[in-house]
Amino acid sequence: VVAVTAPGDPIAVLRDQHLTGRATYAAGQIFTWGGGTYRFTTGKFWEIAGADGTTVGLFFEGAGTLSWNGGDETARRVYAENAKRVGGLSVAPDRSLEASFPRASFYFSSVSRPILPDLASPVTAPTEGFQQHGAVFLRDRVAPSVMGVLAGAINGTSFAEALLEAEKAVRHRVDGTLGFEETLAVMNRPLGAPSTFPGWRFAAVVGRRPIGHPRRATPVPALRLVDLAVDLRELDEGWGRFSVEETLAADRSSNRAIALTLRSDVLQPRTLSAVALRFGGATTEDGRLVPAVLEKDTLLLILPERIPAGESRRITFHYDAPFLSRPRGDNLWELHIASAWYPQLAVRSAARHSFRSVVRAKKPLLPFASGETVRRAEDGEWNLVETRLDRPVPFVTVLAGAYSVQEETQDGVLCRVASYGISKEKSGAKLTNLFHKMRKFYEPYFGAFPWKEYTIVEVNSYGFGQAPPGMMRITREAFQSNVVGDEFTALFSGGINERLAHEIAHSWWGYGVWGATQNDQWIEESFAETSAGRLLEELRGHSEFAHLANFWMARAKDSSSLAPIYYANEVTRKVELFDSSDVQRDRANLTYSKGAVLLQSSRKEVGDDTFFTVLKSFLRSFEKKPAVTTDQFIDLLSFVTKKDWKPWFERYFYGFEMP
Repeated sequence: VVAVTAPGDPIAVLRDQHLTGRATYAAGQIFTWGGGTYRFTTGKFWEIAGADGTTVGLFFEGAGTLSWNGGDETARRVYAENAKRVGGLSVAPDRSLEASFPRASFYFSSVSRPILPDLASPVTAPTEGFQQHGAVFLRDRVAPSVMGVLAGAINGTSFAEALLEAEKAVRHRVDGTLGFEETLAVMNRPLGAPSTFPGWRFAAVVGRRPIGHPRRATPVPALRLVDLAVDLRELDEGWGRFSVEETLAADRSSNRAIALTLRSDVLQPRTLSAVALRFGGATTEDGRLVPAVLEKDTLLLILPERIPAGESRRITFHYDAPFLSRPRGDNLWELHIASAWYPQLAVRSAARHSFRSVVRAKKPLLPFASGETVRRAEDGEWNLVETRLDRPVPFVTVLAGAYSVQEETQDGVLCRVASYGISKEKSGAKLTNLFHKMRKFYEPYFGAFPWKEYTIVEVNSYGFGQAPPGMMRITREAFQSNVVGDEFTALFSGGINERLAHEIAHSWWGYGVWGATQNDQWIEESFAETSAGRLLEELRGHSEFAHLANFWMARAKDSSSLAPIYYANEVTRKVELFDSSDVQRDRANLTYSKGAVLLQSSRKEVGDDTFFTVLKSFLRSFEKKPAVTTDQFIDLLSFVTKKDWKPWFERYFYGFEMP
């Protein structure tokens, strides 16, 4: 896979690496990066330089070991089990993770350079071994080490990465520059990959450690994405032309070199061959070209100067991307909230942006985008929609398809139902009524509905729902045309009630407040589950709620020994192309079900009035700083109830126990 570059590729001179011939003996040397301690018993370190002579790292041959400590006892327990599932690392009695290696490369910015004896000039360098080692890691789907080396040098920040040829290929990255966390990962080609699949390997991240803040605290990024404007025009054969303007605001003086996440390659649905995005460059608001390189889903920008604290800058990105492919030949395409289809800052809490869009979809497809509709029109061979969303959100979505639309407005809130393929007026009418009934139920609990428009979109698949801002993607079983009876009977049972209620609740839990890190994701999912449970309890009766609560308890018990809720998204296993493992189910059981059990347990203790007062206060208290942590919820719960809930959450949320 050839890296996609803009003019002035900032890492071009660092790609072509060589050994300078300067070396030092490794025997007896020890150095520490983050949670990792490296010990060497034999061998040498050889200096690695780029084409311009810049030192970028060291190459090692000999006998070395890594011992990595994941943090506190809970973290070590979770990561030790990850290592057993993934393989390639051994687990010590204290649950540290270990690897022995005969060959490795170490890349670092000057801030992170290990303390070693001075390099001398030997006679020859192991050039062939270095080239073989580089080939081992060439196709890893990880941002190149030299991105971090260069960014660290420009910013004066820490970056270090070790590439170890151990039992399996291991990457240990201590990144205070690009991703702002430490990771230990084992690289795997996906199990079940066909011959047409690219020669990529993916990182199974075994363990993480935060950099610059305690594990449970919100990372405070220097930069935030505060406004996003997208102009998208559908081209032919699944391609789209993107012009994306982003406003980056600095809470404190920013780095010049910044990393953004942007999907760089797309696997074709049938062949699984890779097609690369065509990146056209990035410019500042005054038209200056920003040196940039996009490689392996990481976009490195070198800004002309740091953004001073309290100021902002607009950067415009231009690219053609094969993001509009139509899986299974459907007459629809989607840009999902989690697919990195526009450049996004690496830190989750850095995204809190308004949104404007102009989207052109090839006729007869009808486009939709997050936000209120400003206008709809025809533009030659395209159908056009323009939207605007002034309320800050963490992400947005765009989609288009062969849809029939019906709308109804109640209390100033428009509900739009988009049926895929053929018009389903009866189902659409019932969905509209359900939406307004559920919305009106929630408002006394959580406040006014956040959106003036809400679009329910049929997805031509089965068994899931998702809630982008002001929108619900729901699969076709919710659109059956032979629905009879009232809104809560017939085919709107069997889990559909709860799913609709859950997705509508995300209008508050996900966009009123949301988790500052992936570890706090339960704030979106468990709180939406609990809200849906309350709705069913009141509108369908206690027996249906009891059935749901029993479901939560069973699922929670099934997965509670695997990890605490806080670590649900850090549980991993070997990478599979078609994941048939239980890991995804376990994550859902913890993030959705065990979290709901915890909330239900606290509700029983404090009573309904106090419990729902706490939830409403949580939304109101953090509406201006919606990226929140679990500890902030615990503090509010303790304040309102005049009880210290921290020990309880230590046992049941941060620990493995069930309440």
